[in-house]
Amino acid sequence: MASLQLHLLPLSTGPCLPSSPFRRSPVRSSTERQALFNRIAPVYDNLNDLLSLGQHRIWKRMAVSWSGAKKGDSVLDLCCGSGDLAFLLSEKVGSSGKVIGLDFSKEQLSVASSRQKLMSKAFYTNIE
Repeated sequence: MASLQLHLLPLSTGPCLPSSPFRRSPVRSSTERQALFNRIAPVYDNLNDLLSLGQHRIWKRMAVSWSGAKKGDSVLDLCCGSGDLAFLLSEKVGSSGKVIGLDFSKEQLSVASSRQKLMSKAFYTNIE
């Protein structure tokens, strides 16, 4: 997976949004958000399983199906996290296609890269 530096603006620097009954504090800055995703990278996949009761796996397969990606396409997985969608997209576009995984969390990209090496399927070589 490619490790790129991405600078994001905070979503909010002001007071809490009144329209959201669940938000009790201002939205975190991009730096804090990035640090959070770096910290949880080792447990990110397990956390997704627990929080969605495994449904995220179905949602990801649906998203890839709806993407319209086909053999030979080049696709971008933005905010790729640990690479789940990138791996599914890789299978979809095949060895003649290309997948680029991009995330602002260096640790998430590290997990994705490790998973890519561990799974070592031939078509996963088309992922940057």
